[in-house]
Amino acid sequence: MTHLSLRARVMWLGILPALLIALSLGAYFSHQRVADAEQAMQARGQALARQLAVAIQFDMAGRDQSRLRALLQAVQAESDVGFVAVVNAQRQLLVTVGNVPKTPFDPAALNPVAGVWLFAAPLSSAAGNGWVWLGIAQSQLNTQRHGVWLAGATVSLLGLLFSIILALRLSNTILHPVRRMLAVVHEIGSGALHARVTGHGAGELGALQAGINQMAESLSRSRNELQQRVREATADMAAQKEAAERANIAKSHFLAVASHDLRQPMHAMGLFLAALKEQVVAPDALRIVENIEASVAAMSGLFNALLDISRLDAGVIEVQARVFPANRLLDHIRTAFTAQAEAKGLKLLVVPSRLLLHSDPLLLERIVFNLVSNALRYTERGGVVVGCRWRAGRICIEVWDSGCGIATDKQRAVFQEFVQLHNPERDRDKELGLGLAIVERLAQLLACQVSLRSQLGRGSIFGMQVPRAAAGAVAEEQREVGRATLSGQLRGVVAVVDDDEAILAGMCTLLTGWGLTVVTARGSAELMPQLAVPPDVLLCDFRLRDGVSGLDVIATLRQRFNQAIAVVLITGDTATDAVREIKASGHPLLHKPLRPAKLRTLLSKMLPHV
Repeated sequence: MTHLSLRARVMWLGILPALLIALSLGAYFSHQRVADAEQAMQARGQALARQLAVAIQFDMAGRDQSRLRALLQAVQAESDVGFVAVVNAQRQLLVTVGNVPKTPFDPAALNPVAGVWLFAAPLSSAAGNGWVWLGIAQSQLNTQRHGVWLAGATVSLLGLLFSIILALRLSNTILHPVRRMLAVVHEIGSGALHARVTGHGAGELGALQAGINQMAESLSRSRNELQQRVREATADMAAQKEAAERANIAKSHFLAVASHDLRQPMHAMGLFLAALKEQVVAPDALRIVENIEASVAAMSGLFNALLDISRLDAGVIEVQARVFPANRLLDHIRTAFTAQAEAKGLKLLVVPSRLLLHSDPLLLERIVFNLVSNALRYTERGGVVVGCRWRAGRICIEVWDSGCGIATDKQRAVFQEFVQLHNPERDRDKELGLGLAIVERLAQLLACQVSLRSQLGRGSIFGMQVPRAAAGAVAEEQREVGRATLSGQLRGVVAVVDDDEAILAGMCTLLTGWGLTVVTARGSAELMPQLAVPPDVLLCDFRLRDGVSGLDVIATLRQRFNQAIAVVLITGDTATDAVREIKASGHPLLHKPLRPAKLRTLLSKMLPHV
């Protein structure tokens, strides 16, 4: 009954006992009445047999056969008497009336025959001894039996009907409040905590009703308190998020401003150093200049790392995927880092590969270069291994080192900005801690996954999964960009616009030494009076004073001469908005502090070279 509903259980509990009692009583009383009817029939049969035996004794003595037969016929005329017979002492039939059975008469075995009960009474007369034998049909008894059983069944059915009515009334009395409470519980479960059980029950049902209402009230209060806490927590989180965003914006703004302001003197210093290096011939003085140049290059590397982060945040780096051989990347690594590894006494092993990759070769090279550079920087003995392996349908480029390793709980932290686990003294030779942050962001840009396996004191394995070229793909030929010669003189007029006097002086000194005619100005107002004809190239700082940008100077110059002018924008700004704006302009861009060799290469393509 565990699968039955509460109503069905109440019905069964109400009906089943009454049904069993009614059936038991009906069966008992019906059986008693049937037994009484059988006893009455047997008593009647015995009485008829005895009475007839007494009545025919005189007729047997007088041997009056007609009177004897008349007596037998009178008895057989009874509705339930089937036959009457007189049997002598030798058990021979003397007189019979009705259908006497063919079974021999045996007063010791009067068993019913063919639906007839047999009865016998001894007969004693002057004519001799004998028996009166008669049979009473069971049909009347059967009719009485059927009537008794039918009456019993009727009484049982009436009792069952009464039980059903009583059970229905009982179930309604119990289930109606239970159903009301169940409906309220369902409403509460669906979130309607205002629902309450109405009415006033008594006993256990009343206590249950009161308990449900108290539970709903408690849940309602708890929900209100929880909602209030959630609102307060949400407001607090929103405030914290806003504060964090403001702090992040302030940090980015500070880095951009600081980077720009620091790049200005670094840029000027680089220009003066380049001009000075061309004029110094004494070995000792040249060595000092080269040391200063190395320091400037190290500072430039730090600023370039900040610039890379800004460009990635600005989303201005575009992926140009193509098919190329993995060996091209591996050869570049071998060429770039062999000398650095040998200088530290380390062994750099680059394993050749015949696989073809499908990715952006420049961005992928930057990722692997950062990984190899990190591996060499933090490895003091042993070496570094770089190679490719086939794994799960992709090519995994791995960099193995025998360095100090990274603790498991610190392995995610190394991909965050400015994190250097093994540089607490902030040695500038180990840069700013942006290398792996740049690696992770470039990998996301290339839709690649960077993995790290490391054990403290046992070295590290950095890996990156790169898509393999499709079957039958052919690698694009490497487009070798011819390097413009840095020797010889350049010819042409170059206009330089910058709001920093030191940079203007440095650029003028450097460009004049290359054979160029140089016009310098701090803005378009100073530049225009100096130009009778448009310059061959305009070198313009992007961010000038009083909110003026290099784009404004370019627009003014083009409007003045009504023709296109070759332009190179130069900036020390790393702010994401500025990077996006410069990229949208489509002009070539150099970042401060720029390398004079890179500037000369660019100018050699834009100016006539002698």
